[in-house]
Amino acid sequence: MTKQPLLPDHLRPELNIVFVGINPGRRSAELGHHYAGHSNRFWKLIYDANLVPEPLSYRDDGRLPEWGLGLTNLVSRSTASMASLTLQDYATSRLVLMEKILRYRPRVVALLGMTLYPILFPLEPKQAGRKPGPQPTTLCDATIVLLPNPSGRNASYPYHSMLEAFRTLTPWAKSGLKSRP
Repeated sequence: MTKQPLLPDHLRPELNIVFVGINPGRRSAELGHHYAGHSNRFWKLIYDANLVPEPLSYRDDGRLPEWGLGLTNLVSRSTASMASLTLQDYATSRLVLMEKILRYRPRVVALLGMTLYPILFPLEPKQAGRKPGPQPTTLCDATIVLLPNPSGRNASYPYHSMLEAFRTLTPWAKSGLKSRP
C-alpha cells in the first residue's frame, strides 16, 4: 500500500478565518489540493458567501491567505471516508490542531462538518454544536463557527442551507472583527 502524501496547511498568523476539515479525501491527497473532490461544494460556497472576490477552484487553495482565509484538517492522513479514522487519530490530532490555533491565532475557526464539534469538545453537552453557525465555545480565544461538511458525501444537505451557514462568516471575512459581529 502506497503512503498518501500529506496535504499542506495554508496558514499564517492572524488570519480572519481558518477552515478545519475532518481529513483529506483521496482525490485531494492525490492532487495535493484541499477540497478537490468533483462534487465538493467548498469553492462555490466561499465565493457565493462573498468570502472571496472571485470564483476559485481547488488549484487556488494556496491563495486563500491573500483574503485572510486559511485551511487545515483535524486529521492529516487521507481516507476514503471518515469511518476509517480511529479514536487515536482524533485524540492525537486534537492536540496538533490546538497547537496550530495557538500558533497562528485566527479570529475564527470554521469547523467543516457537524461531527467535528463533539470530536473537538467531547465534554460539552450532547446538544451543543449541532446547529450551524457561531458556537458558545471558543478554541484558544478563536470564535468557533460550525458549518455543514461541503463534501459530496453530504449531498443530502441542501445547498441553500449550506450557503446560509457559510454566510455567517461574511462579517468576519470583510471586517476582520476579533469578536462575534
